[in-house]
Amino acid sequence: MVSDSTTLPTVGTVSTTSRRVAFAAALAASSALAGPPAALAQETAEQLPVLVITASGSEIDLRDVPASVTVISEEEIEDMPAQDVRDLLSRVEGITLARSGNANKVQIRGLGERYTLFMVDGKRVNSAPNLFRGNDFDSGWVPLDAIERIEVVRGPMSSLHGSDAIGGVINIITRKDYDAWHGSVTTEFTAQEDPDAGDYGRVGFHASGPIAENLGLRIYGAWDRRNPDNPTINPDSSLDGFLLSDNKFIDVTGSWMPDAFNTLELNYDFSRRVHNDVPMNRHAGSFRHVGEYDFGTTEVSLWGDRIRNEYGHGNKLGEDQPNTAYNAGADGKVVLPVEFWTEQTLTIGSSYRYQQIDDDYVLTGGGDPTSSVWQGAIFFEDELRITDDFLLTVGNRLDYHENFGAHNSPRIYGVYHLTEGLTIKGGWSSAFKAPTLLENSPNWYQISCGGGCYLAGSDELDPETSRSIEVGIHYEGPAWSAGVTAFRNDIEDMIPFPPARTSDVSAAPTYSNFVGFAPGGEPVFAYENIEEARTQGVEATISVRPHPDWTFTANYTYLDAKNLTIDAPIAYQPEHNANFTAEWQATDKLNLAVNVSYVGEQYTYVPPTGDMAYASAADAFVTADVMAKYDFNENFTIRAGVLNIADHQVTRETIDDFNIDGRRFFLSATGRF
Repeated sequence: MVSDSTTLPTVGTVSTTSRRVAFAAALAASSALAGPPAALAQETAEQLPVLVITASGSEIDLRDVPASVTVISEEEIEDMPAQDVRDLLSRVEGITLARSGNANKVQIRGLGERYTLFMVDGKRVNSAPNLFRGNDFDSGWVPLDAIERIEVVRGPMSSLHGSDAIGGVINIITRKDYDAWHGSVTTEFTAQEDPDAGDYGRVGFHASGPIAENLGLRIYGAWDRRNPDNPTINPDSSLDGFLLSDNKFIDVTGSWMPDAFNTLELNYDFSRRVHNDVPMNRHAGSFRHVGEYDFGTTEVSLWGDRIRNEYGHGNKLGEDQPNTAYNAGADGKVVLPVEFWTEQTLTIGSSYRYQQIDDDYVLTGGGDPTSSVWQGAIFFEDELRITDDFLLTVGNRLDYHENFGAHNSPRIYGVYHLTEGLTIKGGWSSAFKAPTLLENSPNWYQISCGGGCYLAGSDELDPETSRSIEVGIHYEGPAWSAGVTAFRNDIEDMIPFPPARTSDVSAAPTYSNFVGFAPGGEPVFAYENIEEARTQGVEATISVRPHPDWTFTANYTYLDAKNLTIDAPIAYQPEHNANFTAEWQATDKLNLAVNVSYVGEQYTYVPPTGDMAYASAADAFVTADVMAKYDFNENFTIRAGVLNIADHQVTRETIDDFNIDGRRFFLSATGRF
């Protein structure tokens, strides 16, 4: 079960800071802006509110948050038989997976993965420059064993987080608790009933605690592997099933609190992911200072990463063409409690980001194998508690992009508590997304059309912009809760991905983005701004607890995603999605659960002309899982279950199709200390 504003505690307001005089509380504060300590999560819902940070400038009670937010808790992560973050996200309302070629890219409210910003402890991760066709790497840089919770913000958040957040933000909050040494080790194995499908296994650990006075250490690591499917898994053996996935992670964080006001944190992590046969290595580091003073809270962070794609974009001969992307940035903000006219929480901040990609193979059109860009921003957000029941949030971000100049991203959002349990909320926001480094690099050429054409970057592109509105109503009572949210996103200057192209040399000049022929005679096509798009829909959730031992939850998403330029649907956007979970706490030690997921019919290919006579679609499908968890004691737990118990297996029939695993059996064990 995933938690959202309809199923979580209703008490609490914006959190306040206090001076820490004990080491346990002091070091726990080091993660105050990245999420509450795990120790707090063990308290009962009646004692503490659920605080979130991604959708606001400061920590705020989920019931007051100025956005549509879902929180996947640590307990839910442990209970779900998930291989990675994508499996967890697929059960959240408003989220779909673009499964083209089995890539499983995360989408929010009908907008592709290019419009979803992934963050780890508030720091963005971005491997997009390494794989021009888009990728699903950014959802998997953190192993499940290291995650405390996941905050999912559905809707634009450019006013706080800048470009790339048109669709929404997914912030992965890692475990940080330094009061005493503790940790866990988990091992899991999933066996496929179909001998042609690849089995899966993982092992992971995390540990944290004090190593000296006022000094804490956290370390986590993991290894997971999914064997590749046999070529015979699909009717057409030339179409791959799931390819090899082999991932390794290690992360070390040190936290030091020299006094009751200041906390310093230093982090380094290394990840190697072999995913869909593409090996990627990521080195990342960050330094953060958090100050909690009488006047307010400050945070300053420096961060950077280096992502190496050992395969690269490939060429006609299938030869490796490695590339390296660099991301670095500095962020700072101050959160001030203000008593003027009414109670306010004012957040003021700034950020700077630099991106660079080195590619000796495809960045050669202009003779320079390096492309880079920088952008800076200043922003503010003011949370005004107009009355005890009405909270109004206003904010704006002014970004300056090296290539595109200044862009404003304002937003306004209101939350009104009609009664103690009934809340209405809604708002309007604007967002923008700058073209990627490769899309905007005129010296970039990439083979496409199976070797029959080329794609080229363009320095004439404009940023994509959006205007979004949402309104919702939520009820939360002692035995049940429910909520409904309606939303609409209008996007202008959309950059079609992939762009229109063909290997037909006679037809190529009729394309609006045709720019000429390569020396070998292949047609060349550039990225261009041509499309307008609209996504709109309804998200509904309900949770019922008729007995302390029984919980039933369900969510449903209706989505209408359309390319207005060609008056056609957007591919990989099912009109209907639904999830249902029933949980039974059979005994103090035994928990049983059933989960059913429905994914509606979706187009897998829509011609660039919009002629739906040539479109292709995938049928709707349903999967059902049964799971059991047994706690032998507080230090040892086993989980087991059957996934896709009805064995509804989906195979690929075209290059745009996808596979869905059939029946499989999983077993995992977790030891704690």
